[in-house]
Amino acid sequence: MTLASGRLAVAFLCGALLAVGLTRESAAADLAETARFLAGKGVASDSALAPHARAESYAEYAEHIRSGWQQFEQANLERMRTWWAGRAPAKYATVLYPFSGPDIGNALVFFPDADTYLLFGLEPPGTIPDLQAMDDEAISAGLSELEASLSTMLQVNYFFTKAMAKQLGKGPFNTTAGLLLFFLAMNDCDVTGARRIAIGRRDALVQGIEITFRRAGGKQQTIRYFTVNVADTYLAKSSPDFLPYLKSRGRVVTMIKSASYLMHQDGIAEPVHFEQIRSLILAQSDFVVQDDSGVPLRLFAREAWKLRFHGRYEAPTPEFGKHLQRDLKVEMERNSSGRLPFSYGYAYRQGESNLMIAERAR
Repeated sequence: MTLASGRLAVAFLCGALLAVGLTRESAAADLAETARFLAGKGVASDSALAPHARAESYAEYAEHIRSGWQQFEQANLERMRTWWAGRAPAKYATVLYPFSGPDIGNALVFFPDADTYLLFGLEPPGTIPDLQAMDDEAISAGLSELEASLSTMLQVNYFFTKAMAKQLGKGPFNTTAGLLLFFLAMNDCDVTGARRIAIGRRDALVQGIEITFRRAGGKQQTIRYFTVNVADTYLAKSSPDFLPYLKSRGRVVTMIKSASYLMHQDGIAEPVHFEQIRSLILAQSDFVVQDDSGVPLRLFAREAWKLRFHGRYEAPTPEFGKHLQRDLKVEMERNSSGRLPFSYGYAYRQGESNLMIAERAR
């Protein structure tokens, strides 16, 4: 069971070429089982994966993951859901999550009812492991790699970009695709399909993966993750059709977390700029929720946005210290609703995180 199974279909979408590798419809049940297996939730007794789920190494993995996830959910996701109640926009269909990597879990908390989630990062999409073709030893090694990739996320609620670059794709399990399946299963989602996707001309394709799922018998929802560098110079040279594709998606709600302050880079002193993606977010979003690593506060025109501030902000972590926002510090001191009861962004210690919510004025 791989994303490469099936024939290649080609469709035109608003001037951009969308190339899709189709999976067999009969594989949907296998995908759901694979997701549950990766999440340490076991499988049905009559599943082809049942013998692997009975292995001692799998029982140990499942116990470690269950314990780590329980701590992560109690300290973060459950508190986020409670705090977020009444703060989400009334209507939304498409969620844009720039620089997300495989972090669909936080998006599902803030925007659980979206039709489509658009994620992108530098990490390759990878493939979904064919567990039925692997022996217990190979599966055990793969699960260990997956657990190692998750260790930081479950402790501080973000992936280290440098660590992801080294870890993801080194094995059959710890890929973006594998991590997306893991988070979906942990959020009680039933995976219904997966396929490779790509945007652009054949000489400048942006590769990705599309995963469909349902929650509690609800509507079908879709994640599209793309591997793309959205720095201005790279967009022009390597992926000129990516931003037109995002624009074709219409109005969005945007969430930004742990974005390495990329959209803060301005002026001749900075060798790489991200002005195009920043401008798209400001033009196309009706609602933005972000930490201080997102779009700089100074770019949210007060006549166009209703701004709300939450949490605590003193300065970025030392690695990003040059991106201090003095105006944000003033706003947080004067207008913050209080400290956040969960971790969000680089300032992950209890009570140290910050959020800004920007809602477009009507």
